[in-house]
Amino acid sequence: MFFKKNRTAFLLFIVILIAGETVLFNGITLPIKVNFILAVNMMLFAMAYLNHLRLQRVDETNPNAMIRSVMMGTLLKLMVFAGGALTYVKQVKEPVGYPTLLISMVLYLLYTWLEIKIAIDKK
Repeated sequence: MFFKKNRTAFLLFIVILIAGETVLFNGITLPIKVNFILAVNMMLFAMAYLNHLRLQRVDETNPNAMIRSVMMGTLLKLMVFAGGALTYVKQVKEPVGYPTLLISMVLYLLYTWLEIKIAIDKK
């Protein structure tokens, strides 16, 4: 059911995964950390799946519950990624770089937009 309703999110996940693996396996050097982008992509897709499971249990006739659930999902995603960023900074001790952070933020916005779009279409 998740893959039927979230084809766009799944397609985004697969495209980023294939592009990242192609760059890694072919030895192409880029000014970004591809492993970091792939980890962020995996985490975002997992959070999208968990938010989808939570939204399925929400009463569709109560609009306040739907809004609270979407906002809770966004807040949980933000908390998970803030914790992940702090953990990464503490363990790696080297800068990530602006291009990598910008790509990660764009991915975050894309996945969030897709989740909200699907929640609105749930009616």
